[in-house]
Formats: sequence, C-alpha cells, structure tokens
Amino acid sequence: MKFLVALALSVCFTSANSQESLRKHWVFLNESAVDYSQPQLGPDALARRTAQSIALRPTDFALQPELVTQVHSVAPVIGRSRWLRAVVVEADAGQLAAIQALDCVRSTQPVALMKRPLTSCEPVTSSSLLASGSVRDAEAEEATSSYNYGSSLDQVLQIRADALHDAGFNGAGVKVAILDGGFSGADTYSAFTGAWQQGRVLETLDYVDGDSNVFHVGSHGMSVWSTICSDLDGSFVGTAPAASFYLYKTENQVSETIAEEYNWVMAAERADSLGVDVINTSLGYTTFDNGIGDHSYADMDGRTTPISQAAVAAARTGMILCISAGNEGSSSWKYISAPADADSILAVGAVDGFGLRAGFSSQGPSADGRIKPDVAARGLGATVMNSNGQVATSSGTSFSSPIMAGAMASLVQAAKTLPNGYSAQNLIHRVRMSAHQALAPDSLLGYGIPNFATVLNGLGVEPLQELKPWTLHAAPSGWMLRRTASGTPDVLEFFSVDGRVLERIEVAPGQTEVPLRGRSFWGYVRSSSQVLPVAAR
Repeated sequence: MKFLVALALSVCFTSANSQESLRKHWVFLNESAVDYSQPQLGPDALARRTAQSIALRPTDFALQPELVTQVHSVAPVIGRSRWLRAVVVEADAGQLAAIQALDCVRSTQPVALMKRPLTSCEPVTSSSLLASGSVRDAEAEEATSSYNYGSSLDQVLQIRADALHDAGFNGAGVKVAILDGGFSGADTYSAFTGAWQQGRVLETLDYVDGDSNVFHVGSHGMSVWSTICSDLDGSFVGTAPAASFYLYKTENQVSETIAEEYNWVMAAERADSLGVDVINTSLGYTTFDNGIGDHSYADMDGRTTPISQAAVAAARTGMILCISAGNEGSSSWKYISAPADADSILAVGAVDGFGLRAGFSSQGPSADGRIKPDVAARGLGATVMNSNGQVATSSGTSFSSPIMAGAMASLVQAAKTLPNGYSAQNLIHRVRMSAHQALAPDSLLGYGIPNFATVLNGLGVEPLQELKPWTLHAAPSGWMLRRTASGTPDVLEFFSVDGRVLERIEVAPGQTEVPLRGRSFWGYVRSSSQVLPVAAR
C-alpha cells in the first residue's frame, strides 16, 4: 500500500513537473520580406484608415508562412500576431533553446500572466455612498434631455456625455469591442435587451476556451459593458447606448492566475480587422507565470511589454483605446500596469461623485516620464449592472474606463459627420485638453475629467436633433437660463452636486429667462424635460 501511494505521488509529481515545464513564449521573427498582396483587413477596417488618411503598414499584412512553419516544426505555434511580427509557442526549455537558435528568430519573451485582478475591488454599498454624500436623494431621479438616465445621471453629467446625446450622438453606427472577462448574464439581463433585439451585438468570442460562448464563468465583462450600452429608461443609461458591440473574453477568471496577454493581442487584432472604432479593456498586467520575469516599474514605458507594444500598434490603425489605469494606487506597486502605459491611448483613472481621485486609482507617470493616467471618470460608486442583474454601484477603474469609452464612441459618431474626415489621435488630444487639469496635469489624474460638451463645440459639428428648451447663457447682469419658446408653464428645480434640492421656481407661460444671480451652488437644474449642469455664482 505504501508503495502504491508513493508511486501515485511520483506519477503526480512527474506530471505536474511536465506541465510546469511547458510555458508559453512570444517568438519574434526576423522577416526578410512581407507579402503585400492581401491585407488582413475587412472593408470597415480599410474605411476607418481611409477616413483618417492612415496608410497601410507592414503590420497590416500576414506573417511569412515559411517562418511560422520553421518555428512550428520545433514547438506548437498556438497564436500569431501581425502587429508584433511574432508567434506564440508552448515549449519546454529544450524546445525554447532550439527555437532561439533558428535564423528566423529575433528574440523570445515569456507570455505575461496577471496573477490577480488589478481593476476590480469590493462593491460600494449604498450606505457608504450616502455617508460620503456621493448619492442623490431619491427625489433627484429625474428625466433628462435626450435620456432619462436614472441612477447613471451623475457619471454621465460628470464628463458631459449628455451634450453628445443631446446633439443626437449616442454611438449609433460606431463599433466598440470589449476585451474582458466573462459576460455572464449579458445574454439575458434587461440592460442589454435593446442591443440584442436591434442586432447590435455583432460577434462574441471566447479566447480562453476557443468558442463563442462568453456568457459563462465570470460577470466582470458584463458589468463593464453595462456602463456603455445600458438603455433602461429612468433607471440606467450608458454613455453609448446605441453603439454596436464585439464581446471578447480574453481573461480566464477561473484560477488565481488570471489572463494571458496573447489572448488580448489576438482579440485586438481581430477587432482592427473588423473595423472596430473603440476598444475598452479593463485588464492590467504586471507579472509572469511562476514569478519568472515579473514586470517592474521600469517596464512601464509603453515599449517593453508585448501587450503595450500591441496597444500602440492598435492606436496607429485609427482605433481609440480606453484602458483601465488599475487599482493599485494605494498598494506597494501603486503604478499603472500594462497596457495602460502605452502611448497614444487613454489610460483612465477613477474619481468619485465630487471629482476627487479614488484612493485605489493607479498612479503615473509612465517609466519614461509621460503623463499617466491620461484622464479620469467616475470609478468610485459607479452605476453598473451587477451579477444578479440588478442596477447597483461598484468601484474600480474597471468602470471609469468603459464610461469613458462609451463617450468616445459617441464622439466618434459626431466626428464621422465632418466633411474632411477625422483623426482618432486628434479626438484624444481634444479630450485631454478639455479636462479640468489640462493646464497642470499630474501623476494622479493626468489631465483630469474631460468635458465632452467643450470637445463637441470645438469640432463644430451640427447637432442631429434640435436643441432642448432651456440653455445656459452669460449676460451682462450675470448667468441666466433662457428657453427657446414660451407658452407653457414650467418648473425649475435647482440641485446641489450631491442631489439636495436647493430651490424650486415656477416659470410662467410667457417667461423666457430665469436669472441665476444671487444663487450660490454647483450642481444641476431640472426642468420638466431636461437637466442642465450649471455652475452659478
């Protein structure tokens, strides 16, 4: 009996060692030529490049097949990247040494694994939010101009995404890819019904299991997606409720070793080839499997890690990438993670309802001194759909990033109406410059909280629908609210930023102006059909 037990333990130990010795590696190729006969791009991808005057690059074409074959003859090739000009192999030490000796191989590097989630934290309870003053009174659950946002009103108004919606830009016709963990519930929960019924879910792929079922094992991706696409009138509306979506599960939420970066790279390249306009990813990477070759802060330079190299390549195709900065701001690591360190993307930090930085929000700068994070949005007490299919609050840069991504999708819709095309990088620049810290960016919130009303005005885009009744104007006697037509009575309610009703004014049928002089508050005004953020003094 003892012998049998010992033999069984020996077999298990040998099997474990055998499995452990097989590791995934990037293999970067030395290519002598590129086949330019056929780009690996669909018509929408080519159209996106044309609209932004982006020329095709070698990275838009396939790898040399004979080089891939040479590597595959030594160890199985399980993935390939045209952006990185590399393949992924699963090899033991001997096979890796043989691959490194091939003339067609430039270098190798272990595939990164995230040991624990960097962009999720414990949900914030309603009682804690009430204590901090970050929730509105129940009386403040009101209708707005284009949408009745309900509990998501604050996070929409904070970045003025409502201005995009009021002008008719809600993401319609814009493709958004979500690269995340599982989307459990996203095929049945009410927040997503409109997207499914209108045929706006264009593809689902599970890069972990190799199939199209992303609706099992984990709901993080579902909650992330909800902040963009929800359209629950009076309850929860996202920042791009009319966009079209690709749902890609790239993170394995089953084990403590979370996600392999090559899943992300493969999904991002597919998104490019299908003509996606905006990518959101609420993932971050700082470590390798078994602790071998863990990333250091010095690696957060946008050029060292393969996933950050791929993010830069994605940005060069004309896509806009919104990436969670991470939730390590108060930990020993404290810094952003890859690919938030990439150049030409939006690394998104987290703030609360008052615009103050959430303590967990990861810090910058990048290792080479660039401003990181780039911008910030609501990440503390953000409105999301939870794993039970309920509208709730949760926290993390996991949610500030998609809130920003939806606003960027709505902005892209507006930019596509410009007669001379648009540039994704110009839009990103405009968003940074509209933010409240644009003149003095720092390593905590970057350029700060953007103002999409300012960005939209700067583009000079014509609204797709008529303006709403009340508008805010500066007059010689001070700020005032002015409505475009009289003839009906109205009621204006003035709210503080935390939702307290400060004043209620009845407007007579013939009255077209309401002076704000003498009223001191920062918040918003509700009429019978509209909500206006104001800063009256």
